[in-house]
Amino acid sequence: MPFVYLLVALFLPAAACAQQIAWLWDGAALPAWSRQEAAVLHRHILLSGATALTRPRAGWPPASRITPVVHVEVSTVKPPIDIESRRAMIVRAMHEAADASTSGWVQLDMEAKPSQRLFYRSLVRQLRGELPPHIKLSVTALAWWCRSPAWLDELGADEVVPMFFRMGRDSAHLRDIIEHSPATLHASCRNAAGFSPQEPFAAQIVARYRKTYWFDRYAWKRGTDIGSIP
Repeated sequence: MPFVYLLVALFLPAAACAQQIAWLWDGAALPAWSRQEAAVLHRHILLSGATALTRPRAGWPPASRITPVVHVEVSTVKPPIDIESRRAMIVRAMHEAADASTSGWVQLDMEAKPSQRLFYRSLVRQLRGELPPHIKLSVTALAWWCRSPAWLDELGADEVVPMFFRMGRDSAHLRDIIEHSPATLHASCRNAAGFSPQEPFAAQIVARYRKTYWFDRYAWKRGTDIGSIP
């Protein structure tokens, strides 16, 4: 077993009381431990310059419950000229995702830039107001947002999932906060979290979260049999 997957196999059982869910992008395999529930890319939207490209997922994995994910990619090379004009497209995609949900959840994965913060917060508030009451809204968050109340105070989501991987140039500093002073993180960032087996944390860190999402850069195609989670 590759070393990184040995680490995952060691620390996943330690968080057995929590709920573990694999993130599955196009072409990803469904790991055995996530067959009960998986968070699956439903639609990819790319906002770049004056264009907006959208691509739906082809097919679904055989998980018992599916949380559809709408991934909104905001180009950093050619930022959208008028992101507000794309609101209807995103809202429509989220409604379609909610219709496809079998878990009772739908997730918005959008890495908004600071200049797009007001749009993002307004969008989340609109989505929570328009989605059916029985559908819960999950949103991913960049790790550094957990240090900025302006992003998360009174955000209209039922769940915030900070992504504790690919944290960029501040990764070492953020990891130190996550490991040693989690109480300084925004309250919204203390219930669920996103992790990656390629950037593992110690078992006691993962065990703090009642719900964890897992992203694998190899799409769960290398050593996917990492053991059952009790």
